[in-house]
Amino acid sequence: MNKSGNWGVVGLLIAGAAAGVFGARYFFPRPPEPGLSSAVPAAPSIPSNLPALEDSDKYAREKAAGLSADLSLREWLEGDDVIARLTAAFNRAAHGQIPRDILAPFAPREKFKVVKKDKRFIIDPACYARYDKVAAFAASVDARAAADVFTALLPLFDAAQRALGEPNTSAQEALLAAVRELTAAPVVEGDVALKAGKKGIGWAYADDKLENLSPAQKQLIRLGPKNQAVVQAKLRAIAEALGPR
Repeated sequence: MNKSGNWGVVGLLIAGAAAGVFGARYFFPRPPEPGLSSAVPAAPSIPSNLPALEDSDKYAREKAAGLSADLSLREWLEGDDVIARLTAAFNRAAHGQIPRDILAPFAPREKFKVVKKDKRFIIDPACYARYDKVAAFAASVDARAAADVFTALLPLFDAAQRALGEPNTSAQEALLAAVRELTAAPVVEGDVALKAGKKGIGWAYADDKLENLSPAQKQLIRLGPKNQAVVQAKLRAIAEALGPR
């Protein structure tokens, strides 16, 4: 567990989410690398009402801009390759990894802190406030609008998914897997005990059941029970909005 606590996986909310039966790893044999690759099959054709993937940034920004007034979203959308970056992010999350570099604008600036209580080290409960803005952003996203944006841009997400080297997995399947991974993280009430990480670097959960979770799930718990519940509830709400039309 890195002390800096850089976490940005909530950016997945701008594309939508869904819940399902099987775990994320059933969909993917290996983690994809972020960004586009030239050594993969050509992307499927894009409908004439949509721009080409490489020219889609302006269109994607216009579609997603109204999902939230949060400035972090605006900052993230100003980067290049919006759809490719987001596709890489939810593929990483589907594998239980944390896409820190892709979703850095959503990371807290304050440092992670630990306190000692009853001869144990625990997460300082005050640290959870670092993620209040993340939870507020999640709460501000309209579930139906997020689902509509994802559906409207789905051919572009599929093109980006294929360019990642996952021609047999649709973007929606990747997104479903990512959300299943995140919503499977348990909400931990009360003190969260820690121990020194391997080689004395950082911190690890003292409870092996928590420590054995995926990096993305462990990071999600660091939001604190209140904020985590808000984020997971929003993911489930978007899942319902992405149901049968």
